[in-house]
Amino acid sequence: MLQRLNNSKPIRIWTEFIKVIFEFEQYYVELECVPKIASSQNRADEAMTVEVRKHNKQYLPCNNAKVLVENKPITDIKCVRTLLYFTDSMTSPDLDAHWNKILSIIGGTTERKIKKIFEESSSSYHDQIICKPNSEESKKVKEAYSNLIDVGIILSIGDKFLPAFVRGNGYGFAHLERRPLITREELTEELTKYELN
Repeated sequence: MLQRLNNSKPIRIWTEFIKVIFEFEQYYVELECVPKIASSQNRADEAMTVEVRKHNKQYLPCNNAKVLVENKPITDIKCVRTLLYFTDSMTSPDLDAHWNKILSIIGGTTERKIKKIFEESSSSYHDQIICKPNSEESKKVKEAYSNLIDVGIILSIGDKFLPAFVRGNGYGFAHLERRPLITREELTEELTKYELN
């Protein structure tokens, strides 16, 4: 579906924060940011992916839709991929020290109640990290906590690029609302943790 956009000339390219829409006369194609359950130590961790759909009807923009590009041909399209992984759980000695300090300050009769509240909370955490799928870093990650993700596309439009991909496992395409078209140099800086297909 995405390759059909190559060498096409949409009437407009829109963003609706979690979507990028390619408007044509009789149909539109939408690229949507969709959270999926990630392979991680934590059941609540999500990996932001994209889904592509074609709708055989005219596009009707919502109130929050913003035009990114009008009547310009797409001369090239590349898929963007990254590796999202999660580090092993760690306990923060600084956080434990803060809890102990709070307990020592409060003291007295309420200490038991406060300890019970703190027992239910955890001072451990893990980081989420993205890197290029074929990098040296990727070879060191635990496979059980890693996720190879297609995060969107990059479009060549004239001598500029539209980075329609999810950045840093964030939700949506907010970066497109600020500055949709970037230069080759800016694109190179953007792609340090991503791979093109």
